[in-house]
Parts: sequence; structure tokens; C-alpha cells
Amino acid sequence: MKNILLVDDSTAIRNILKTSLFGDFRIFEADNGQAAIDKAVETQMDFFLMDVNMPIMDGLTALKKIKAMPQYEKTPVVMLTTETRDEKKNVAKDAGANGWIIKPCDPAKLLNVIKKLI
Repeated sequence: MKNILLVDDSTAIRNILKTSLFGDFRIFEADNGQAAIDKAVETQMDFFLMDVNMPIMDGLTALKKIKAMPQYEKTPVVMLTTETRDEKKNVAKDAGANGWIIKPCDPAKLLNVIKKLI
């Protein structure tokens, strides 16, 4: 079973995602970018689903730090956010993000995206 790290400062969003993905994956959670990095060091992840705007460390900074770790160079990261600005999308793409999904999203479509990328 693959490990997925859900990174979002909203407990409600993480709970919705957990419910949608439960059974298909082992789910781990973090509520900010620094917590995501800490979890990624503790446990090998197979996929990251990350918000952009979070306290302590934003998702784009966390994305760059995670992709700089040799074990995560090729690990898929999808940004799941309310952010729609092209400049942010381009920063994420340049940092190694594999996708950008706007919240709220259809959980079934999200599951298909994850399965294609893993």
C-alpha cells in the first residue's frame, strides 16, 4: 500500500481527503509545510498532496525543500489549493509539482489523478 501525505492547514479539508482516499492508500497528515518535511523525513512517502497557503511554511517552500531531498526527486506532488494565479502555478511547476488542482475538487477525479501519477 502506498503512502500519501496530505498537507493542508484546514482540518476539514484533510478529513474530506482522508475519507475519499481511505482504503486505497496509507494516509499521513501535516498542517503546514514544515510539518510535511518532518513527516517526509520520518516516513517514506509515495505521493504528496499539498496546499499552497499555510502558516509556518507555505506549500511552495515545502515543495522546493522536499524535491531537494534525493529520495523525493521523482515523487509526485500535486498542489491542491484555492490559489489561481498563474505566477504561483509557474513557481510550483518549476519547483517540480506534477499538477495543480483547484479546491473544491471532485474526490473521484482526484483519486484518478493520484492513481495515474503513482
